[in-house]
Amino acid sequence: MMSPWQGYLTYAPTSPVNEPTTKVAPPKKAPSLDSTVVKGFELVEFLADQDEPIGVSSIATHFGWQKSNVHRLLSTLKALGYVRQDTSTSRYEISLKTWELGVKVLGRNVIKRCAQPSMHALNRQFSENVNLSILVGKEVLYLDNVLSPYPLRTTASPGSRVPAVFPASGKAILAFREDARAVCQEIISSHPQARDLDVEKLLTELEKIRQTGYAISLSGWRLNVNSIAAPILNRSGKSVAAIGISGPSERMTEDVIEGMTSALLHAANQVSEIYAGPGSADF
Repeated sequence: MMSPWQGYLTYAPTSPVNEPTTKVAPPKKAPSLDSTVVKGFELVEFLADQDEPIGVSSIATHFGWQKSNVHRLLSTLKALGYVRQDTSTSRYEISLKTWELGVKVLGRNVIKRCAQPSMHALNRQFSENVNLSILVGKEVLYLDNVLSPYPLRTTASPGSRVPAVFPASGKAILAFREDARAVCQEIISSHPQARDLDVEKLLTELEKIRQTGYAISLSGWRLNVNSIAAPILNRSGKSVAAIGISGPSERMTEDVIEGMTSALLHAANQVSEIYAGPGSADF
């Protein structure tokens, strides 16, 4: 029986995902980092995660820094426009300047521009959330989504992250990467929810995904949320992103998901061909 992936995928690499690599990379020299710059970015990321303004003492306690150092960093970030201070409480919060930078970067993202027409087409066809994601380290980062018109819907907001071994999009990406084993091992060793997972079973699942061309997740990350995803590949056959469809399990049953595979594979192949066209970069 012909695989659903045959006839769509034209860039697939030939080496199995669970085949151990024989290449030994030379040890990399750790870069020399400016500690003040590092602390500044750590503070920006910390403030971005807060639901409300926070005071100097709380920040100092969290990081184990001197209050004077925290105040100096905050004053610098405030002067640059990345932090604002609540005049009534003297507490600090992240400003919208980081959002402005993110919007500019996302607007230039080639994969997003290539994928948007296909994402909207899938959304019109199935009326479920369609998302675009990439792999950053060991996590899936959601770049874009097209929302379902239904009142009851599930969504991964752009900018949110999930450990790659859980969602369909993460597995679809990992299945077409040579570093899949290392990423899986790192997630299992560091993430509490992944510690019961078995690396070899995961790699076997990824090999199956390589054969079919798509990944399915049934309540894999969020309870009662099902999804299906297929990879977007560069000219070398390496996954650079994934396009996925997700929705409540009461609507996205296994039979419904099965009926989405052909259209999803066609969409992923279209985006891959556009992305891997003349002048594209293999990254």
